[in-house]
Amino acid sequence: MKKYLQNKKLVIYGVSGILFIGLCIILFCDRKVTCTFESKQDNHVINAKYIIKYKNGYVKKVKINQIVTTDEKSIIDKYNKQFEKQYSSNKKNYGGYDYKITIKDDSISSNVVINYKKFDMNKFIKNNEAMKQYTKDGKFTIEGAKKMYEASGAICK
Repeated sequence: MKKYLQNKKLVIYGVSGILFIGLCIILFCDRKVTCTFESKQDNHVINAKYIIKYKNGYVKKVKINQIVTTDEKSIIDKYNKQFEKQYSSNKKNYGGYDYKITIKDDSISSNVVINYKKFDMNKFIKNNEAMKQYTKDGKFTIEGAKKMYEASGAICK
């Protein structure tokens, strides 16, 4: 009987430990959603991957990788100007932006990290009223992020 009670305690402690670890993961660890996008145009292909890290329903960070592949230098130049203008403006106006643009012979890629702890979401919403639908209490929600990326054609998992 004594051995039975010891085994029962071990099982209870083991299950309790697993439940505790699971609860800690849910409450304290970041979770992530990945969204992907592909668009084929007549003379170029756009691929994008968005990795959204969130906690408690709010987005903490988004890592974006966009690659435009083409044989036309003018298209690469166009995207280079567009990326540089957009990212540098957002970094200057709202903070929280880090980016790198890389040009190769047949492609341009941009790698962007948006840190929403350093990003002025209230100012961004003020300047982009449509963003309000993706936020709650002035914070970007994971549901809002998925809706926003899916509305542009991305698939989120």
